[in-house]
Amino acid sequence: MQIDPTRRGQLPRVDTPIHFQSPDGRFRGWKVTLPGAHTLATPAVVEGRVFIGGGFGSYDFFAFDADTGSLAWQYQTSDDGPTAAVVDEGFVVFNTESCELEVLTVDGAPAWKAWLGDPLMSMPAVAGGRVFMAYPDSNGDHRHYLGCFELRSGKPVWRQPIEGEVITAPVLAGGHIHFATLDGTLYRLRQEDGQVEWKEAKNATSSPVVWEGECYFSQRQQVGEGSAAQEGIYQSEQLAARKLKEAAYRHYSGTVRRADYLDHAKRMRSSPQYAASAQMDMNVGFAAGKGDAKMHQAMVNLGSAHVHGVWAFQGSKPFVSRGRLYAAQGDTVSAAEPSSDHIHWKKTIGPARGEGEELLDCPLTPPAIVNGKLFFGSVQGTIHCLSAESGEDLWSVPLGEPVVFQPAVDRGRVYVGTNSGSLICFETGDPGDTGWNMWGADAAHNGRPL
Repeated sequence: MQIDPTRRGQLPRVDTPIHFQSPDGRFRGWKVTLPGAHTLATPAVVEGRVFIGGGFGSYDFFAFDADTGSLAWQYQTSDDGPTAAVVDEGFVVFNTESCELEVLTVDGAPAWKAWLGDPLMSMPAVAGGRVFMAYPDSNGDHRHYLGCFELRSGKPVWRQPIEGEVITAPVLAGGHIHFATLDGTLYRLRQEDGQVEWKEAKNATSSPVVWEGECYFSQRQQVGEGSAAQEGIYQSEQLAARKLKEAAYRHYSGTVRRADYLDHAKRMRSSPQYAASAQMDMNVGFAAGKGDAKMHQAMVNLGSAHVHGVWAFQGSKPFVSRGRLYAAQGDTVSAAEPSSDHIHWKKTIGPARGEGEELLDCPLTPPAIVNGKLFFGSVQGTIHCLSAESGEDLWSVPLGEPVVFQPAVDRGRVYVGTNSGSLICFETGDPGDTGWNMWGADAAHNGRPL
């Protein structure tokens, strides 16, 4: 991909934070508009600072004061499209979609960076002083690899060939790495040396969550025989689980739903988000060629054909909390019993759809789960809070801007980036709402199971 040389050396001005207040006056905080009005990923909130990239198409990364929204420091990347960052052991780790892994100190000083491949569409994960990142070997054999690097020095430790780009992010648990690739292959690798313990083609449509000896994920199924474009053929999605030590699977029939949002032909024809992602790709030089993205995998399995679409894709990512399995699938949020097919509750969020109306874009983010509550955003521009126990609506806050990435929740505040380039913080009124500090809760991305 061609890098725009006119962007280098520029530090765009960041506006002063303004007061944010919900229409009913109940929720108050601050709002900062970042330069460029780009799609913003999940912020990382650690030790009183908010770390966030300037979004897809941006060359900037920022740190803000978590209390006031005032700018702490600003850093310029060589390539555009910073992902959601993870923060661990005093380092901030993220990658740009083209084409580098970046590591800064929490004070904004460069530690190291590595050019990996073009494009990079997933986030890194960090644990035990190591960074784990998927990338295509664009200067070599053009295969995808999962690479392991020393957090402090950037020294490569190992790399393992994989089928393609990772969906959203690797998940770290119990000394292992769990992830799904764009073609739906599910993996378990050892963190120590990258050895593959198992890999299986399962049409996985999300990164997994690991809890008590099982790996939970969302899974696509085609209903009907024949070509996906034929009359009466459609895509469905459900939650599934695999035991870590044996190839034994369980499927949650109570979560099965029609998933036109995974159907490439339908989305290409009528999806607003699909069209917007095409324009985003055009803006950064991916109008036709997609580098080494292996985009055909995403087209078949995820219904996406654009770098921006995969960069922002989180799918129906499940999480476990207090012994329950939660996920937002399309416009429906559910709570299931992990060890059985029992559904505790299921709730549809957002505007009602007409009979037979196709849901071509996922309107909900994955939930952040803390303090017995689910927090998630919507493309309608609302942050929702539900009771994890009952699914009851506790409150909702209209932001006026679409939200496509999972929010962070820390010290009684919700922090969220919008699709229009705003970083918004507001107080929930409950200081117990805390502990979901970045995408997937922490640098390992496995949520808060307890």
